[in-house]
Amino acid sequence: MASADQERLREVVDAVVSAAGYDLEEMTVVAAGRRRMLRVAIDSDVGVDLDDAAAVSRNISDRLDELDATDPMGSAAYTLEVTSPGIGRPLTLPRHFRRARGRLLAITTVDGDSLFGRVLLGRDTEVDLLVGPSGTEPLTLAHSAIAKAKVEVEFNSPSGQVLALLGAETADDLRQDAAADLDEDDADDDDLDDGDDGDDGDEAEPGAAGLAQAEAAGLDQPEAAKLNLAQAAGLDQAQAADGGLDN
Repeated sequence: MASADQERLREVVDAVVSAAGYDLEEMTVVAAGRRRMLRVAIDSDVGVDLDDAAAVSRNISDRLDELDATDPMGSAAYTLEVTSPGIGRPLTLPRHFRRARGRLLAITTVDGDSLFGRVLLGRDTEVDLLVGPSGTEPLTLAHSAIAKAKVEVEFNSPSGQVLALLGAETADDLRQDAAADLDEDDADDDDLDDGDDGDDGDEAEPGAAGLAQAEAAGLDQPEAAKLNLAQAAGLDQAQAADGGLDN
């Protein structure tokens, strides 16, 4: 895709996503067999609601259809996927750290030091962490001091001391996120798909949940099978990091 089309596509997608109250975290167009895949990752301070994601997917598709001859995706068939950011995505912006409250991060500083720290509070210019062997020692890092950061998948719950420092609400959210992370780690794909018809015949058949989402989106069963709506179960995962930090 030409850079001008890529920029135009991002403008169109970003406008639809913003109108729905979400941030556009990532947009990629890749070849997927005999068709292309437009993958859109969205997020907010309260995560991604499944119904909202379905609506965003439909609205993006409708908006691109309205452009007709000026559609930056062109006339060739493609699949549209709207999803939440995965657990392995780099944290690069202050809002990523804010939304990772309570999560354990693997961090590399600009000096080349590596450390693990749990997010106590994300601010506009810095992040408060819990570090050390016990995970209870306070440390504040400026965003400018962080070269890389990503959320770690945890298989065990933090200690009672750590949970007490995080507070009851964050501790409850952390337990739910940990369960969701394990589900995402086991699943091949946690995306909600939408897109136009193609002639591929190797997509998975949707399950009952996928068919329900297909009906809500106005799709028949063959379309649901091709778009793999059965994978729309894990849209609450988010966060991870790489690079400089601009708000």
